[in-house]
Amino acid sequence: MTPITPARALLLLTVGLVCLITASGALIGALFGGVRGALLAAGCAGAAGTLGALFVRRRALRHFAAAQREAGIRGYAEGIAHGVLLHVAAYEAAVFPRTGPTGVAAEERAARRTLAYRMAALDEVPRLVREAAADALAVLDAADRAGAEQALAQLATVVRQEYTRP
Repeated sequence: MTPITPARALLLLTVGLVCLITASGALIGALFGGVRGALLAAGCAGAAGTLGALFVRRRALRHFAAAQREAGIRGYAEGIAHGVLLHVAAYEAAVFPRTGPTGVAAEERAARRTLAYRMAALDEVPRLVREAAADALAVLDAADRAGAEQALAQLATVVRQEYTRP
């Protein structure tokens, strides 16, 4: 079975509407002009419906394509924002390790810091996420545990708002 894509759904809808318009034209023609009137009215209504459907369909498909491009761009930005959150949280785990003060090597901590800063500096990152990430990274560099928890919570909130924004 062929999957129902927006283009296919629109095609089925327009074909159905053209059939309905043609049948309506035939009924109206039969009421006022007999068999010949029914055929003439059905032909005219069907032709008008087909032309209208072609124009509407072309316009709707352009809007579908634009919406699909916008959704792709938005989804990419949301993924990047979640990546920033992930890398900043990984850096936070290196700054405040759960396994004790010597749980993370200095090289690993530096590598996580570099990755977090690089990810937050990407051009594709939304401005609000970039600002919240910069605040969180500054607090993590200062090694302030209470401030880091609050800054990461703020970053997570901003990423969530970016994700749920209409």
